[in-house]
Amino acid sequence: MDLLTKYTIKTKIKIIAFSAMIIIISMLASLLVFSSYFENITASLDNNNQTIRAVSDDFKKQLLSNNEENLSKAIINQYFYNINTLTNTKLQNRKNKSLESLLNTFIVMLSILLILFMFFGYLLDQTISKSLHSLKSGMKSFFDYVMKNGTKVEKIEIIYEDEIGTILHFVNENLEDAKKIIEKEREFNIKLKENILKQTKELTEKSNYLEQYKYMIDEAESIIQFDIFGNIINVNEHYCTLSKYNKEELIGKPIIDFINSDNPNSGFVQEITNVIKEGTVYKGINSDIKKDGTKFTTKTVILPMIPKDGIIENFFCIRTDITPVITLTNEIIATQKDVISTMGEIGESRSKETGLHVKRVAEYSKLLASQYGLTKEQCDLICFASPMHDIGKVGIPDAILNKPGKLTPEEYEVMKTHPTIGYNMLKNSKREILSAAAIISHEHHEKFDGSGYPNQKVGEDIHIFGRITAIADIFDALGSDRCYKKAWDLEDILKLMKEQKGKHFDPELVDLFIENLDEFLEIRDKYKDPLFKY
Repeated sequence: MDLLTKYTIKTKIKIIAFSAMIIIISMLASLLVFSSYFENITASLDNNNQTIRAVSDDFKKQLLSNNEENLSKAIINQYFYNINTLTNTKLQNRKNKSLESLLNTFIVMLSILLILFMFFGYLLDQTISKSLHSLKSGMKSFFDYVMKNGTKVEKIEIIYEDEIGTILHFVNENLEDAKKIIEKEREFNIKLKENILKQTKELTEKSNYLEQYKYMIDEAESIIQFDIFGNIINVNEHYCTLSKYNKEELIGKPIIDFINSDNPNSGFVQEITNVIKEGTVYKGINSDIKKDGTKFTTKTVILPMIPKDGIIENFFCIRTDITPVITLTNEIIATQKDVISTMGEIGESRSKETGLHVKRVAEYSKLLASQYGLTKEQCDLICFASPMHDIGKVGIPDAILNKPGKLTPEEYEVMKTHPTIGYNMLKNSKREILSAAAIISHEHHEKFDGSGYPNQKVGEDIHIFGRITAIADIFDALGSDRCYKKAWDLEDILKLMKEQKGKHFDPELVDLFIENLDEFLEIRDKYKDPLFKY
């Protein structure tokens, strides 16, 4: 706070204090006058009342002593009682009226006094305020002059030794320091201007970069802007081109009508709702339908726009068209499936089995995986990979592989190597299907009680894909004619599966298989071949 402002406040406080003191003194004086006057009136009224009562009592005594024969005492007493009552009432009314008149006079006088002093205070305040305003203007002009011509000002001439004079004395005493401050302020102002120019230039460059970035985003990505209610408020031309809709058809409509329209039951509506409620970021892959009915797939990112106050105003949905990539990926996956299926058929053909065996094993495995509770993706994966379960047989000599009779212990040991051969063929692949095929090839001859091969794994240490494929393979193999055996009856196959529950097979999987046997038989009948016994 500067000295001039302090002086202004100090002066106004003096005015207020002086006015308050005058009002308080006037009020006290009025109260004293009122109190004295009230005591005098009260004493006078009491004296008059006593005199009236004395005269009345005396008269009553004289009258009773002279007229005892004509008047009863009761009547006379009642008469004088009424006189006394009326006299007291009259005196009391006169007393109250005097008091009320005096009080009204006091209030009127006090009000007039307050109005006069308020008016006096207002005039005094206005006079001083104008003087101070004028002084402040003059001081401002003076300091402006000092700011511009600081080196030319040596000393201020002081005419009056008052509050203003005190301020000017202070200015004179600190004039040299003020000059230094002024010089520093000049240097600061120069640097400030330079910084402002520099920042303005940088801001202009950033603005240009921002415009270019916005242009690149608009050209490279499809952008949808929607409000906190999920309604579209703006889209760029790139999205219109991608979706085949124009802006008029999009703006004002719910965004959920145009995102994930290819799969309305995917739960995407709930995900969008969570983004809006919680202000989180969404990332995902979405397949949609264009206006012309064709399908496209995008990588979608939804970002909340949060200003400094922290309240979300709207959201940006950035969509990158990955339809060509998805199409190519699907083609690669389809090719992998075809290759795997063909390789599985080649492996089975070496042991003189038909390609329908691997097809049935694949379908059995997929159905059993679904009943076990695996995800759709896992069920599809085991279906694609299980045809490779015996691919390792390509490394077994024909003499052993196609021997019509029972194998010798030495030959059986050679046959037991085919799971490891298949695993070594596939284990280095980074493709998901081939990696799953390597697991199935390696573990479909393991047994639940640990007596299987090649690694004697026990229980759930055996991969679920291996446990499922083991049941599917045994069920189909026992029901088919092979070079070394005849096909079994269905009752015998089921009897064996029940006997081996918990030994060879996972007991839970055996129960599921038998409970849903009709579905497995439908697959068997759908993909039957001449070698299969019915």
